Amino acid sequence: MSDEICSICSLPKDICRCQELAKSEQRIKVHIEKRKWGRIVTLVSGIDSREISLSELVTKLKNQLACGGSAKDGIILLMGDHRHNIRRVFEKLGFPSDNIDIS
Repeated sequence: MSDEICSICSLPKDICRCQELAKSEQRIKVHIEKRKWGRIVTLVSGIDSREISLSELVTKLKNQLACGGSAKDGIILLMGDHRHNIRRVFEKLGFPSDNIDIS
């Protein structure tokens, strides 16, 4: 049995469902922004960093989208325009498609 205990529900990590419940409650907003020298970045906001680990999420997004990026102040920055693929990646990670707003 796992020694790790969830800090939210006090269940062992292998049977904890806090992350899945948190994913269904997130309202994710995705848009692009033009930065210095015309570089395009995709900004992802609306994810509660107290319920979902942004560092783990940004690592998964960077691997799936084959890009660089970071998480800072509750916003995920991904290098390049990923609006056409990001909905599919979030669905793979367990986020409902209805809660993803892409502009």
